[in-house]
Amino acid sequence: MKTFRDIRKKIKNDNNNKNNNNNSNNIYTPSISIIDNIETLESTPQLIKSNSKKNLMINNQDLIISHILEIDWNTIIDIEIIDFGNSVVCLLVTLSSDNLHFNQILIKSTPTIAQECYASVLQNILKLPILDIRLLEKNNEFLEMSSNLLDYSKDDQLLNDFIKSELEKTFFLIMEYRPNGKKFNELNHKEYFSGYKGQEKFKQLGKIIAFDIFCNNFCKTNIPGDDSSIYFSNIICYETPNKNGWYFSLINSNISCINNSLFTIGYRYHMNSLKLLLFSIFQNPSTESFQIRMMREHLLKKLNIKLPKSSAVYIQKGIAKGIKSIVNYINYPLLENTKDKVKNIVSRDNNNIWKKGIDSIHCPFLLDVLNEIEIEILNRREKVYFVKI
Repeated sequence: MKTFRDIRKKIKNDNNNKNNNNNSNNIYTPSISIIDNIETLESTPQLIKSNSKKNLMINNQDLIISHILEIDWNTIIDIEIIDFGNSVVCLLVTLSSDNLHFNQILIKSTPTIAQECYASVLQNILKLPILDIRLLEKNNEFLEMSSNLLDYSKDDQLLNDFIKSELEKTFFLIMEYRPNGKKFNELNHKEYFSGYKGQEKFKQLGKIIAFDIFCNNFCKTNIPGDDSSIYFSNIICYETPNKNGWYFSLINSNISCINNSLFTIGYRYHMNSLKLLLFSIFQNPSTESFQIRMMREHLLKKLNIKLPKSSAVYIQKGIAKGIKSIVNYINYPLLENTKDKVKNIVSRDNNNIWKKGIDSIHCPFLLDVLNEIEIEILNRREKVYFVKI
């Protein structure tokens, strides 16, 4: 069984042994299985459409698991379309062979699926709160899955049409489903971020932001006139932490690389924004940085979300901790090796969809970002040293 954990292990140990004995094919799981981490919480993401053929009511949440391996697609008892926002739409599929025990999983396909898989490997190395996922290609399991999805939804035209359009895509992610989460813009923010737990949640958001900074998914939101990106649209929030202490799950990931040429406007803008943010956070950690202030103003203007000014200090502490983790665990050989491993996990690539996604991951750009981060951390250490002297 090939997993993203296997890839990570190969990367870290530089083990090129390709004769790994596996129990099944095309299984990719970047983190600990949900089987070891069954939890129930409080609310749900926005439901677009439920299949009206069944009125699924599961009174005992303890009977629900999210098991993404060895799925019996013949046991589908419910399908829903769930919109997580920012163009992330998934199928929530419930399966049960006895109507007593239930398995719920998400099915997703995006144009940036290769980049998402690459990012998931790095996020797993950094111990960020990713969901269990595996990659499904158009193989025998795909045929079984598609047949059962279409058969179940045949009496619901809207659902059936959506499934047909999704099945035209080439690659799919089978994902763990943690129930009772909320999108960031659905929270009662004053209540959710109150007290000591609120401070810890802000720090965790900072750690997530740190990875977005590294992947060019944070500073770009501050480009004048660009209102298309919404902060924290890639996370689901929970009232109760998981066993690793995280109050959030990452539902969508990406790597946005820029050609690292000094003559590229986007490259210069990103690097200047990165330097300003890092300088503010490491040299003046107790003062709100320009980018964090812009983030709070963006949330207030676009989503009517008011985060207190005091949140900036805790978010920046989380960013600083996340940045240090990136420096400790990420390096250029790992970035290149990860790209090579992820590139080769598919057996068939119609229209070079996977290859195009992988080719868009420009490791020299990520190295430039990593170098800037290391320089700023070194400057901070020198500043602390001279203050102590």
